[in-house]
Amino acid sequence: MMFARRSSLFIALAVCHGLVAANDSTSVSVKRVPWTTSRIIGVPDPPPPYKVEPAFPKLQFSKLVCITNAPGTQRLFVAEQGGKILSFVNDANCEQSDLFADVKAAQLKLGSIYGLAFHPKFEQNRFVFVCYTVSGDNPAGTRVVRFTMNAGEPPRIDPSSEQLVITWPGGGHNGGCLKFGHDGYLYVSTGDGAGPSPPDTKLSGQDVTNLLSTVFRIDVDHADGDKAYRVPADNPFVDLDGARPEIWAYGFRNPWKMSFDRQTGDLWLGDVGWELWEMIYRVERGGNYGWSIREGRQSVLPEQPPGPTPISPPTIDHPHSEAGSITGGFVYRGSRLDALDGVYVYGDYQSGIIWGARVDEDGVAETEELARTSLQLTGFGEDHAGELYLLDHRGQIYQLSENMTAAKSEDFPRKLSDTGLFVLVEQQTPAPGVLSYSINAEHWADFTTSKRWLAVPGDGQITINDKGTWQFPDGSVIAKTVSLDNVQVGQVSNLSSKPGRVENRSHEEVRLETQILHREDGSWRPYTYVWNDGQTDAELVDAQGFTRELKVRDEHAPGGVREQSYRFAARNECSLCHNPWVEARTTIFGLQSASLLGVHVNQLNRNHDFGNGSTDQIQHLLDWGLLDAKFAKPLAEAKRLADPYDTSADLNDRARSYLHVNCSQCHQFNAGGAATIALSHDVKLEDAQMLDVRPTQGTFRISNAKIIKPGDPYGSVLFYRISKLGGGRMPRLGSGEVDGRGTRLLHDWIARLPAGGQAAVAAEEVRAQIELRNNSPGKRAAIIERLTSSTRDALLLSHLTSRFDADDDIHKQVVGITKDHAAVEVRDLFEQFVPASQRTKRLGAVVNQAEILNLEANAARGKNVFFNSSTAACKNCHRIDRTGKELGPDLDAIGKKYRKGELLQQVLDPSKFMEPKYVPYVLETAFGRILTGLVLKKTDEEVVLQDAKNELHTIPANEVELLVRQQKSLMPELLLRDMTRQEVADLLAYLSSLK
Repeated sequence: MMFARRSSLFIALAVCHGLVAANDSTSVSVKRVPWTTSRIIGVPDPPPPYKVEPAFPKLQFSKLVCITNAPGTQRLFVAEQGGKILSFVNDANCEQSDLFADVKAAQLKLGSIYGLAFHPKFEQNRFVFVCYTVSGDNPAGTRVVRFTMNAGEPPRIDPSSEQLVITWPGGGHNGGCLKFGHDGYLYVSTGDGAGPSPPDTKLSGQDVTNLLSTVFRIDVDHADGDKAYRVPADNPFVDLDGARPEIWAYGFRNPWKMSFDRQTGDLWLGDVGWELWEMIYRVERGGNYGWSIREGRQSVLPEQPPGPTPISPPTIDHPHSEAGSITGGFVYRGSRLDALDGVYVYGDYQSGIIWGARVDEDGVAETEELARTSLQLTGFGEDHAGELYLLDHRGQIYQLSENMTAAKSEDFPRKLSDTGLFVLVEQQTPAPGVLSYSINAEHWADFTTSKRWLAVPGDGQITINDKGTWQFPDGSVIAKTVSLDNVQVGQVSNLSSKPGRVENRSHEEVRLETQILHREDGSWRPYTYVWNDGQTDAELVDAQGFTRELKVRDEHAPGGVREQSYRFAARNECSLCHNPWVEARTTIFGLQSASLLGVHVNQLNRNHDFGNGSTDQIQHLLDWGLLDAKFAKPLAEAKRLADPYDTSADLNDRARSYLHVNCSQCHQFNAGGAATIALSHDVKLEDAQMLDVRPTQGTFRISNAKIIKPGDPYGSVLFYRISKLGGGRMPRLGSGEVDGRGTRLLHDWIARLPAGGQAAVAAEEVRAQIELRNNSPGKRAAIIERLTSSTRDALLLSHLTSRFDADDDIHKQVVGITKDHAAVEVRDLFEQFVPASQRTKRLGAVVNQAEILNLEANAARGKNVFFNSSTAACKNCHRIDRTGKELGPDLDAIGKKYRKGELLQQVLDPSKFMEPKYVPYVLETAFGRILTGLVLKKTDEEVVLQDAKNELHTIPANEVELLVRQQKSLMPELLLRDMTRQEVADLLAYLSSLK
């Protein structure tokens, strides 16, 4: 929400950097005035339904990693990371645990214990299986071993009975969870064996020739030659040449805890994500779960060869605004919490949040937040009765109980006037102790402007830690009022989800919302208040946020009116920009919400008018006693960001500041950007991994594309991404309009980077502009068609079009020809010139999957849609009963392979689920020709490609300059955009019937 409403870029800094004035029109005294009027306490939402409480309050352990039971005993067994395994009687009043084994004592090089499991026939054979790592770079550094338990009480392992079962390389992301399935076989999870970044350095995720990144399945009751186990005959890859036959499923990054549903036998697994997502999978035989081609739904390394089976999507996923290190749980089958029967309960190590999920027969998961805790959740376990236990890494065992805490959400201020931030809210007159502040570099926020305030309660002070992070005491608030000039108002504040009618009266400046970050319990919590039409007050927006369509007077827009969508962000959207991972730089525990990101001297180091004229802003904070900090050198010498829109400033400084405030919240280490580039202002350009670097996240059919191609903005994917709307646009979140001044800035900057291509690019632009100006409409149409035949030339044309007035005949003709262009890479570049009401209604914001799946559907009508509908055009690429074309998979038995909900997801996002045979490739010839399609044949002599029109292209091998796997399916993403909900429901019913 809050500042999150715009790009990743914008907010962090905005908020972060500033402080401000007690009264915009009244001078601020040198003596600090305390802020005593705050009424922002607690949260506006009701408490979650459950809380956690110690299950065995008299027991304390160290660094717990797993808990389990053993057949035939009433004891529970826990493993500590350092090597000890202990047991205790399953009784809430138990006062003592007993040492079961000290693996460290027997294995002096032990690194950590990861897994513990008792054989299903433990009562007969006394076998206990342990997974641990040994220190050092060891190709057998992760081990599963078997011990035998001695007779007697308390139970103890015989350390001399250790027998090695299986090993795989250590090195990080070890996995190591051990579970016996209902079939009696041992299932073991493994990670990719790599560190956190860069991703999958061993490229193990899709490689089934080794055990990394897998769940493997072995029969530990029978040996096979020199192996202490046998491979079950029905494992999925036993007959695949070169594959490890032990593998049951693969494509995991760092699987952290798995479990079997004791009732259904389903295998559930939590997979810790990389930069953006945390995933839960219901694991199937032979399943491919994407890493490192994908991180859940996010593309990571799309050009690497995929494994032998199609990638399956997560059953559940959480963005890093909600979770940071997922911990897999259990399907609850106990009797103490009836409402949770059949619910998969899992949590997050980073945030401490616990969720519950129910998955319907179509594979659609419905999740609910069950509890908010401060636990460092390392594992879940169950006893013989199916009761659930939660492990806190700090050493205690917890359980869920019903939360009977009375809701206090009604006390949270629902109106801005009730927050205590302003004396006169209509005039935005701040309360005593509340300061206005300003920053050096504004982010792009879709034409809006902002005013900012900061408040620290009482005599609290801001400090700066050794990493340069500005730290605020609890109770602090940072506020920002966002306004838009010349907007036509009327129902801007309507909080319903339906678009509001906009009246025809205009204001020079209309306040849209006031966003606040409130610090409580060590976390920043974001909220936004939407201003009413009378501009007298603002009302708290609910947690889901909403979107409004606005009309704005704009002389550069068609007809003098610009249409734009404005998002009042959901609360969890705020943290996508106010990324707590960036601020922390190290692990933080407890509820994560938002961060101030760029609260650095480089943003606040400027003059600001506090009412007595312009004065040094940081020095004023020091003098006022609000900031307690010492600086290594005079503030006048400290670095500061340049204003990107100040044409008198240095071009390089402006461009680097623009990328910093608009992009670096995601594009730096540990921040969420899938492209491993570093856009922080303090990173040297040569170290940013952009110059002459081939993009890993798609080239958009730009010949010889680079992230930044010095001297050539039109060969630079970075410039392409900020110049477009639709898929692949940057910034990815928050902004829905192209920043014309920003694109011109980056165009000029890239063009002037040393490379020697600047003159040629300038000549191209002049030549195209002359052609457009000096020809008749008929000849001009041919010129436009030529320029839009390639993405690179279309980007040039788009840049030139932005210079023409909207009512110019050339502008109108370009938009008329390009708005329905067949190539999405081209069409997206010109959508910025189309009124918002005429733009593509993108599926992510429009399609309600649950609504479609709940409609009463008719398979016969769906068959007609498949074969006869020109809108869906399914048969142009797919065959059923030998009818149709074979550009995509044959669908004769598709209903047996996928549930209805999974089929819908396939259609909505076809690039997620590409089978290896139907993955498209881009082929670039030595002469610059670019083709996209399926590789039907590849030999030392030639490559045969089938394109989207079903045409075959045979290219001699010596003419192939580049052949690269693509992340985008040939199946269009917006396939359903012109279909009704009922047509989609009927089509799904038909496809589901094909078994």
